[in-house]
Amino acid sequence: MEDDLIDLPPPPNNQTAPANQSLNLVPTSVVPAGEQEVATMLAEQARFTDEPEMKAIASRLLEAGYTVLSTARKLGVRSSTVWSWSKEPEMAEAIAAGVERRRMTLGQGLEEAAEAALTALMEVANDLDAQPKDRVKASEAILDRCGIAPTTGSTESTIGLRVDVDFDERLARIVAGSAVKTGT
Repeated sequence: MEDDLIDLPPPPNNQTAPANQSLNLVPTSVVPAGEQEVATMLAEQARFTDEPEMKAIASRLLEAGYTVLSTARKLGVRSSTVWSWSKEPEMAEAIAAGVERRRMTLGQGLEEAAEAALTALMEVANDLDAQPKDRVKASEAILDRCGIAPTTGSTESTIGLRVDVDFDERLARIVAGSAVKTGT
């Protein structure tokens, strides 16, 4: 009778982090657009096809960097209507200009963030009140980002860094001790 028992997998461990727990996937299916929705979309496209003012506004929004979806929302039309206009050369140029504008804006934001990060690293590296190991780490990060300090994952460089940090701390104590002696 015992030979007929089936080995079951162990119960799930509820004490693990959520990222380590298995996911229960629920199958979903995409429901095609209904007849009423298709009719509404076609009516909207027909209504705005020859609407030059609406297209002009859409073109300006797209050139300014708005996406097709956000432009459609601002105009109160479906995104499919704005996409149908994108077949026209002027609209395609507006979309391309908007993509480039967003790219430039994001690039400028990233450049500003990089400058702020470098400034923060330089402040730590130059801060005489900071822990020597923090100053060394900030200096190492600056040199690494500049391509000057090679990055290797070997334990030799880690040990070398550990020795350098200890040496830097001892040197800082010696300098601080001599400053106190010469000051009295």
